Amino acid sequence: MKISLISDIIKSMVKNEKYYGAKNELNLRVIIGLYRSYSRINRSSQKLMAAYQLTVSQFGVLEALYNLGPMRIGDIIARMLSTSGNMTVVVKNLEQDGWISRYSDPKDGRVCLIQLTVKGKHLIETIFPEHLSDLKSLLGNLDEVDKRQLIELFKKLNGI
Repeated sequence: MKISLISDIIKSMVKNEKYYGAKNELNLRVIIGLYRSYSRINRSSQKLMAAYQLTVSQFGVLEALYNLGPMRIGDIIARMLSTSGNMTVVVKNLEQDGWISRYSDPKDGRVCLIQLTVKGKHLIETIFPEHLSDLKSLLGNLDEVDKRQLIELFKKLNGI
């Protein structure tokens, strides 16, 4: 690793590129790697979702409702790491398309729960296996140990 980093430093100096120090260069390489990985996965997900006239956010809501059952919009927002304004639009559009419906929470009539409709359940049951296959392909270069290690590194990075 050190030889590789030294080699990169020498190459950047020869090319007359800027050098910010070994620690900063390493941090930049980590961030670039994360962005490239996210971008690759996101492009693939967007392509799959577009085939079903969905956004990635809409798919996320359908997936959450499918796997976790009816939820409050606040719980969906927390799960999706989204803003309330954006999620309100996403939920509204899913409802207009007939994939979800709202109903009053029997435990608290002031709160609405969101659930999949039959049409929405059929849609997510159609897409989800394709999504899993896509993820298998995207993550195919990693073995189980790599994936578990990556999960632990993400937890560490996020302070969990």
